[in-house]
Amino acid sequence: MAIIKKYISCMKKILVLFLVYISILIPSTNAEKREMIKVGIFLGFTGPVESLTPLMAEAAEIAFREVINDKNLKREIQFKLQRADTTCVNIKAAKNAMLKMVSEGITKIIGAACPNITKEIAKDISIPKKILMISPADTSNELINLDDKGFFFRTTPSKIRGSRILADITKDRGIKSVAISYSTNEEYKKYAESYSNFLNENNIKTTIMISHNKNINDYSKHISALTAAGGSALAVISDINLGGDQIIKSVIDTGMFKSFILPSSMIDQKIVSNFKNENLKKSFGYLQGLSTIGGDKFIDLVEQATIDPSSPYIGESYDAAAIIILANFLKHYSKENSIKANIYSIANKPGIKIYPGEISKAIQFLKEGKSINYEGATRVEFDEAGDTLGSFIEVDLKGGELKNKKYR
Repeated sequence: MAIIKKYISCMKKILVLFLVYISILIPSTNAEKREMIKVGIFLGFTGPVESLTPLMAEAAEIAFREVINDKNLKREIQFKLQRADTTCVNIKAAKNAMLKMVSEGITKIIGAACPNITKEIAKDISIPKKILMISPADTSNELINLDDKGFFFRTTPSKIRGSRILADITKDRGIKSVAISYSTNEEYKKYAESYSNFLNENNIKTTIMISHNKNINDYSKHISALTAAGGSALAVISDINLGGDQIIKSVIDTGMFKSFILPSSMIDQKIVSNFKNENLKKSFGYLQGLSTIGGDKFIDLVEQATIDPSSPYIGESYDAAAIIILANFLKHYSKENSIKANIYSIANKPGIKIYPGEISKAIQFLKEGKSINYEGATRVEFDEAGDTLGSFIEVDLKGGELKNKKYR
């Protein structure tokens, strides 16, 4: 009997030790299953675009809050966010900031926003180190041919994509011939050439294509060349800070053209105000914008956060964040390790359409093994180069006001 009691006592001790071991092991196992993903928001918080980037970062953080505030999702993946400054103009400083983030374990980047900075960071750091980077604002054409190994995407369309949109609008307006004045800048030269080629495909004649510089005292020779060539309208492929505004003013002063065609980089309130003259009412262009359904949902989200929904690139920033979130959850559930494959899977057709504010719902669909098609705020759809087709708003410039005509 004593032996039996001793045996039972021993078994009780073993059982207690086993339960203690299990209680320690289970939290440890859960902690191991929970992923920690560090994301860098890498934008020009100082420099020429410093007035835009804080709102872009806030828009991206709204998307992450949808997951961070969900206790169930936090048990599976935790996201840790960190802001870093590219300066927009100092490549050395940008590279140092990027390397610091890498050393701290950041594996996903929302950024960069400025031409050249994005390319240099991607080429020298993020691609070799296999770090995903999604730019919400860099429209440079040279990024189209970047050998990115599947680690670079954009939620903003390239300038060349914009040139096709502008050519399609020009065709729909019934214009038969166009004179083109473009900024002496490689990006705008390529845009002008692409626009001219698309015009040709639409049976629209380019009468002349000449470059302009900024801050020239006398544009009379430039204007004379444009006038001599003629055309139903003048396309000013430039930027408001690269002489495009001065070309428009000079042309308006001479009265040589009554219709102007403008890309989004030329549409600014200062420019729009110059079109108060009723004779210029046929002028038009486009802006990158929000899509219809997704845009409305996004506006509701950002207004709740007291963010101006008209702020540039905030929709693209939110979408970049949402794509990072959803691609990581797809990897978590499907065990597909290819970043590129996961991004194309969640962002492109087919699948259940997902809009802003629906990230948690989308994750549930992924958990159930369903396909999703993240359209987001800006109608995301990636091409083979990792560039989005984007969403555009055709606009009229009438009486000193900008008027939306249709989505494209």
